[in-house]
Amino acid sequence: MQVSIRELKANPARAIMLMQQGERVQITSHRKVVAELVQPIDRPISQSPMTDEDAMQKLMASGLVAEPAKRPFKLPKAIAFPPSPDGKTLSDLVIELRGPK
Repeated sequence: MQVSIRELKANPARAIMLMQQGERVQITSHRKVVAELVQPIDRPISQSPMTDEDAMQKLMASGLVAEPAKRPFKLPKAIAFPPSPDGKTLSDLVIELRGPK
């Protein structure tokens, strides 16, 4: 069933009741479906918390995280550029190169 955002604002209980009865309620804006109300998926809650190692393995398996670094990452020593002969700093030169806003 489709329900416009205006109808949902006016009577949210009706849309929720339809969803609880097993119906998929599509929410529309300007006659286009923008969201759906569906019943939640019952997932068993794990009794023991996940260890850091298990969490990292799960993230790596999902592809969201690459393999962690083997050694710490260190930035090279910063290079300080002295001002130019006319007194402009490197930041001033970058701002000039960007041009007007």
